[in-house]
Amino acid sequence: MDEPLASLDEARKAEILPYIERLRDESGVPIVYVSHSVPEVARLASTIVLVSEGSVAAVGPTAEIMQRLDLFPLTGRAEAGAIIEATVEAHDDTFALTMLRSRAGLWRLPRIDLAPGQRVRLRVRARDVMLATRAPDGVSALNVMTGVVADIGRGEGPVIDVRLDCNGEALLAKLTRYSVEQLKLEPGMPVFAVVKSVAFDRHNLSGPLRAGRADDDLIDA
Repeated sequence: MDEPLASLDEARKAEILPYIERLRDESGVPIVYVSHSVPEVARLASTIVLVSEGSVAAVGPTAEIMQRLDLFPLTGRAEAGAIIEATVEAHDDTFALTMLRSRAGLWRLPRIDLAPGQRVRLRVRARDVMLATRAPDGVSALNVMTGVVADIGRGEGPVIDVRLDCNGEALLAKLTRYSVEQLKLEPGMPVFAVVKSVAFDRHNLSGPLRAGRADDDLIDA
């Protein structure tokens, strides 16, 4: 499938993506899906083959490729992010929120129509993650994950990518070089990752993960 959604607007893409997922899951036929769209690839792919200038730059599971700092110039810094597996834990009917549990911790996001116990996949964009060296207090963001700095990107530009290890789950944060220096970030340093609930895009959720698969369905943040 060579860029099948390239000429469609976002509303039409949201309509057609579930049909491609059904084709993938119900037919059992392997699909080679060619696309420049990182959200589409993150949602549909179990394995990524990253091609640059006619050569294969990387091959591996989607979550692994998406978190590699050295590949951001190829995958697109604006779309860089981590893919996290989570389970629906409960719904808060009073505030129309859903709680998801992952190894990184508890996530709160606008309510999704899935029953407790069902599994989903979150794509948390690096640009939506803030870091703090102390536990944040009195902030509106509902998602705070504890972790340690695993890696800090290289380069001379104003922006630096930071990879975190949150209890075995990778998160990525996109920070200014100024912030990295002000916070004195370095590998092994404990930090708090903060993500606003409203950063999550509910339109990129297509349903529960199928049994035996851990990479089918995506909520985008």
